[in-house]
This record gives sequence, C-alpha cells and structure tokens, in this order.
Amino acid sequence: MSSPTSLAKAVAKAKKDDTSTGDPEQLIQAFRKIDLRGSGEIRLEELASVAKDLGIRCSKNTLKKVFHAVDSDRRGMINFDQFKTVYSMLSTQEKVKELLPEASAVFIDYRNSVEQDPSFAKHFPMPQSYAAVSKYSNHFHATVETLRWVADGQFLAATSEGKLLIFNAANHADEPIRQCSVVGTPLYCMDAYPGGAGILVGLGSKAENLYLWDMGEEQVKQPFMQQGPIAACSLANEIALAGSGDGSIGMHDLETGTCITTWPMHESHVTSIKIDHDGRRVCSTSRDGRVVVFDHNTSSMASCVMAEIPDAAAGYAVYDAVWCGDTELLTAGDDFCIKRWDIRRPNDLPMARYMGHTSCVRSLAVSPDRQLFASGTSDSSVRLWALDPSGARAFLSGTEDGIRITDLLTDLKARRDIAVELVHAGEGDLEEVRELTQEIEHLEASVVGSQGSDEEIIDVHGNIRAVLGLPGHSLTVGTLAWQTAGPGQHRLISGAQDEFVHLFEFSKNNVVSGLADMTRQCSAH
Repeated sequence: MSSPTSLAKAVAKAKKDDTSTGDPEQLIQAFRKIDLRGSGEIRLEELASVAKDLGIRCSKNTLKKVFHAVDSDRRGMINFDQFKTVYSMLSTQEKVKELLPEASAVFIDYRNSVEQDPSFAKHFPMPQSYAAVSKYSNHFHATVETLRWVADGQFLAATSEGKLLIFNAANHADEPIRQCSVVGTPLYCMDAYPGGAGILVGLGSKAENLYLWDMGEEQVKQPFMQQGPIAACSLANEIALAGSGDGSIGMHDLETGTCITTWPMHESHVTSIKIDHDGRRVCSTSRDGRVVVFDHNTSSMASCVMAEIPDAAAGYAVYDAVWCGDTELLTAGDDFCIKRWDIRRPNDLPMARYMGHTSCVRSLAVSPDRQLFASGTSDSSVRLWALDPSGARAFLSGTEDGIRITDLLTDLKARRDIAVELVHAGEGDLEEVRELTQEIEHLEASVVGSQGSDEEIIDVHGNIRAVLGLPGHSLTVGTLAWQTAGPGQHRLISGAQDEFVHLFEFSKNNVVSGLADMTRQCSAH
C-alpha cells in the first residue's frame, strides 16, 4: 500500500474530483441499502460485504486502508460524502493500482488476467505432470494441517481434529508406525524437526492452546500461555514462537514455559512463522498483506524489526514465506503469485516472480540444496519450480560426483558399441544393449533440457514458469515438506483439505525432463 502521505494525497484528490464518483442518485441508493440502521453512517464491515456489488474490486486490506484514511476522526464510521470518496478511489482497477506501489500493480494485472483473459493458458503453459508414488488417506479423516519430516524417510502429519501420525515413506505403506491424539481441538498448526525437544502444537481455542507434546508418552510436556487462537507456530532449540489471530507473536521458553515477550507484529491473523537456519532471524506473514523479518533476540518491537515488505501480495493476504537464501525469502499469497525478495532491500521490486498458478498460493517448501521449490494452492494445484533457472541448468547438467552429462554420454555410447560388437559375435547380452540405450536416450533428453534458453522459461516480462506439475489433490493444499532422499534424489509430501497426503519421489533427471518440456512449450508460442 502507498505510504500514509501519498494515501492522504489520494484522499484529497478524490474529494475534489466529483466527476469520478459515478451517478449520484445510484450512490445514494447504494448507501441507503448498506445503512440498514438509517444512521447516516456505515461501518467497514458493512461496506466490505457489498463491495463487489458496487463494482469495487480490490483486496480487503486495500479497502480497509482506504476506509481508515477517509475516516479522519477514527470513529470507525463514514458518512455519505466519505463513502463517495472511498468509491471514487476504488471504482476502477486503474485507480486501485494507483494506490499501490509500482511492484504491486503488475501482480494486480496478473490476477485480473487469470480471471478475465481467455488467452491466459497460451502465456502460461501447463507444466509436465509427474504422479505421486504413494497416497495416504485411510487414517486422517480430517484436513491435514501440517506435515514435517522427523527422521530419514519418516514424516509426521497433524490433522485438524488433533491426530498426530508418523509414516515410513520408505515402504510407501498407508499404515502409520505411530499415532496418537493431542489434548484439545481444533488443531491449527504444528511444528517439529528431527531430534527436537518435542512437537509444538497450536490450537484454535482461546485458552490452553499452545504446548509442547511428547508423542512417546502421549502427554503435554510443556504448556505455554498465549491469548487467542494460535494460527501459526515455529519451534527452535530453546524457544517456541506462536502467532495469534489478533496479529501478535509470542516467544516462549521451552524449558520453563515462560512467555518471554509478545510483539504486536501484525494487524490481522498471522498465517506463517519461519525461523532461519541461523536460529536468530524470523519471518512472519499475515492476512494484513505484510511480511516482517525480525530478530527474536531483541525484545523491543522498535528495534527487533529488521525488514518489512508492506505489500508482498499486492494488497492481498500473504499465506506463506520461506527462507531460500541467507538474505532471500520466497513469499506467496492471494495475488496468485510467488515472489523472491532480498530482505536487505525490501522496498525494491522482487528479485524474481514465478507465475502460472490460477488461485491463492497457500504453501511453499524449498529443497535442502535451495535449487528448487514447490508450491500448493487453493485450487489443489502443486507445482515444482527452479529457484534460479539459469543456475538450475548448470546444476542439473552434471551428475552427483561432478561428472558432466556429456562426458558420461560419451562413455555410455562407447560401452554400448562394445556390447553391440559382442552380441554380433555371439558372446554379448542383448538386454545390456537395451539398458544402455535407454540410459543414453534419457541422458540425451536431459542435455536438451539443460541447454535450453532461459528466455524460453522466463518470458519477456520476467515471469518464471513452473517445471513440473504434481497432480492428485482435489482441495486446498495447505502444507508441503521436502527431504533429500540421496544424491540427486528428492522426497516431497503434500497435505490438503481433501484428507490426503501425497508422496512424490523424483530425481534431477525428472526435473530436467520437465524443464525441457516447458522450454519446448514456450518455444512453440
């Protein structure tokens, strides 16, 4: 959103510009329909409920900020003249974009093109589809709220009804190796990591809503005190962080359970909290549209904030952010986009933007090598992306021990020639020839993908396209988790409101194949 000063100027301009407020009689009738009490004033909630009917198409955050800017006496009510000013400022998409930073205006256009442009699919082709190797569904019977890897090949799933289940991904069996139910419901969030002190559980209740759970003993290990429903949480070695529905974030001591401090970090529902690998910096996201990076070692609100991205989703809600570098973040939200930011320059344009989704992006996960990431959306889509396509091509064009694929191809072809000669001499193995041929063809496809042009997967506007599509879910995908499964091998799990968990296992070669396919599709247009 624009700065308070520029927003005030926009309000003053709208008050003077009576020609842009539409038909006066129609506005009077619209105001009366909203003002059911006949008081001559309306509240924000009343205006928001009919905004679309009035032709106002903007985010709730944008409407809220304009409403408060016009409500000069801060009473939470506006009269008819103030209502005309609000309408004047938000009556067209062009006027809405004028209120946003330059960076945000681009993403408003993208969101509108998803809903209105019939040629959208030509600009953003569907990525190559890659199926799950296993699906888990028999034991959840509720939304899968959070997934975490807790050991090599083992993941923990938490459902909205308070069930915790651990599965062994190695055998792909839809049978948990351990399960229990926590105290209290609904469960809104959970966090855990290998070798951690326990499982951090956040509930939707107003009290007794945050604690460290001991799954072995099936009991609360350490309770914490925090007001309001816990919407997001994060666990570190010595502390637990939790975000509430009112926008506050509390920090708690794991050993004593003491609330060390509480920051009024956001103006609305906290949607995610992530602690960086250094254990000091934290990023939080919210429905207020902001991403805040802060140092949890500093208790003062004024001094702990290190960076703030005020409109990370073009005025819409931000649902997730993940660290993808020492000073870089990926963010996702209700503008249907994913962006990469340098937190040292939070007011600059995003470093990169990833386009192609057609609904709100709700979840993100970055690969441990920070070459790839996955995203999940409200329309059940899961996609795989190269964080930096040019860097990914260089990374993917080699094998795990540093040998170039082209050198490996030369060696394989020489081995096949020898195998063919032996077959002709009646001494060779025809099956070996077939296997070598298949491996050569696969690697040749990889070379084609790795030698493609970045300009083909990154369009003229700088939009990066997805590499793979991971299908199977039917409802909102709200959680993702990534684990390395060996050299060049990856495991990704996705959980959704459809009460399923999907397990995807793929290699660098699968990613290269998807990269090559997207390159071909983009070249064809």
